[in-house]
Amino acid sequence: MIEIGLLGSMRVRRNGEDVTPSAPKLRQVLALLVLNANSLVSVDQLCEELWEDHPPLSALTTLQTYIYQLRRRLLLATGQHGAPFGTRPPHSCPALLTRVGGYELRLHKQAVDAYRFDQLSEQGMAQLRGGAGDEAARTLKNALSLWQGGALVDISTGRRLSAWSTQLEERRKSVQEQRFSLELELGRHHAMLDELSEAFRAHPTHEAFAGQLMRALHRCGRRPDALNAFRTLRSHLVEELGLEPSAQLQRLHQEVLADRGHLRGPAATAKADTTPGGRRLVPGPAQLPADTGDFVGRERELDQLETFLGRDRASTGMRVVEVHGPPGVGKSAFAVRAAHRLRPRFPDGQLFIDLSAVGEGSQQLADVLSACLTACGIQREKQPAGLDELSRLFRTWTADRRVLVVVDDVLTASQVRAVLPGGSGCAVIATNRYRAHSLSTGRKIVLPALSPEESLQLYDRVAGERSRLEDPAAVQELMGQCEGLPLAIRAVAGRLTARPGWSASRLALRLRGNHRMLLDLPAGTQSLMTTVAASHRHLPAPSQELLCLLLQRERPRWSLDEVVTRLRPGIGDAETLLEYLVDVHLVQEHLTADAELLYSVPRLTRQALIQLLRGTPTGDVPNGRTATAGVVARTGARVTLMKRAGVR
Repeated sequence: MIEIGLLGSMRVRRNGEDVTPSAPKLRQVLALLVLNANSLVSVDQLCEELWEDHPPLSALTTLQTYIYQLRRRLLLATGQHGAPFGTRPPHSCPALLTRVGGYELRLHKQAVDAYRFDQLSEQGMAQLRGGAGDEAARTLKNALSLWQGGALVDISTGRRLSAWSTQLEERRKSVQEQRFSLELELGRHHAMLDELSEAFRAHPTHEAFAGQLMRALHRCGRRPDALNAFRTLRSHLVEELGLEPSAQLQRLHQEVLADRGHLRGPAATAKADTTPGGRRLVPGPAQLPADTGDFVGRERELDQLETFLGRDRASTGMRVVEVHGPPGVGKSAFAVRAAHRLRPRFPDGQLFIDLSAVGEGSQQLADVLSACLTACGIQREKQPAGLDELSRLFRTWTADRRVLVVVDDVLTASQVRAVLPGGSGCAVIATNRYRAHSLSTGRKIVLPALSPEESLQLYDRVAGERSRLEDPAAVQELMGQCEGLPLAIRAVAGRLTARPGWSASRLALRLRGNHRMLLDLPAGTQSLMTTVAASHRHLPAPSQELLCLLLQRERPRWSLDEVVTRLRPGIGDAETLLEYLVDVHLVQEHLTADAELLYSVPRLTRQALIQLLRGTPTGDVPNGRTATAGVVARTGARVTLMKRAGVR
């Protein structure tokens, strides 16, 4: 049994014995592994955390030594290299596994105080949304009792751990604020004075704590102290930030000065926490994934999306933006970046709905929507059965709210319609591989490949500028092979950072002799091969057959007349089939000087499709992403298509 504490001084106990590492670097590595428990932590992430942009030549060897020392000191099993990714170990057997490109610490998250804090906080919020205020207050108090000091207070932190520490502290303040609000609503202002005073001393510019302390003091008959709390807040805001207190705090100040009677009891808080219609204002879901730190470019597209979704307008129509683009162009990262920029405009919540598992058939859309409703505070046992009924309930819940919904990896318009919110104050961002299946309303944004300058900028952010300067010609060649696709660029740069002994020249030489290598290089949970396979997987049989025909030529472009001549009779209208393949971003359209349209398959997409049609397996794909083994349902059908098209 292992117990790990990060909320305060680092504490590690194994079977009741203190085994906390004392060496700063060991503590740093362990903290990063714990905060990413049961997930892969890549070598480049660990090196960046330990040495930022200046790893020593012996970085890989040194890191391996740290891993060995952690295994020995904490009695961590090494496990089997073939164990399924992310699987949980037996309760008594935490393990530190070596994975391709990094390491995974497998353990029960209940063993870590930071994860228990998150679980209790979410439980408390769910109880609050269900109307159980007293239970919610107790649960949130238990969550806060896990804190024994500042997050990661005695751990040296690099970029990643600093971000984690900030996030943990912000979540702590959010939970404190919600708990104080609940306790005041329940009339426990006397019991809360000490904790509120301590929180305000620790965060003297936090307006919510100041307001809650003012209310509690006023209810306890200490009006001068309440006014003094306002003066203290204003002094800090003006001196440190050059700001005046918010209008809400200034109104509260005037009410305390006037000794308004409605501030004296819990009814005031209940009134302040409800809308005119009587609906409780409780925290909404906040499900957006973390923003991508190395995001590059797309400013024009981001501005277009933000202008359309974020502006105030009189129309009652629901606002939808669909994001399209070829495989690997970064649609999901773009949608998440845009959603984070729009968060302040949607205070009632942000939902993230990943439909990749629905597209693979491993999950039902009704189950996904049910999970969304649960996040919104509607208990599963109170939800109806059936997709249509769940959709109606979702529209009802969102009718008077301002909620942002991000729907990722859409296959058909019907999938989006099932999760559309019902209020005109809501908005939707949908990433769609299939432009032909888009909705009839809303805006459509097609993401192009990155420019050469943007490609180099992204490479620098992942691999470091020094890597490019050491071998600029080889890096330029690598960027040319990546064709401006962020997925490929991150995969290439990530491989170089994971292999400190490799040069850009060596990798470029490897890729020249092995086209498959670039397709299989992972960037996170995906590779170019898996994302092309996901786009190809749901093509109708006539489209697959036409695609096989187009793969016969590596460079030349096809005219419509050539396709009509070569296409098997009876398969369908050639122009319609070509337009469909263009819409799903597997084929490019080119307009000649004579206004003739020519068609071609992009080089990397072509290489991936040929591998798919040959039936070469790509291996396991983590986190439920599409594996190429399921691209074509029947091997006989695939072979027939290849023979017809002449692909060998």
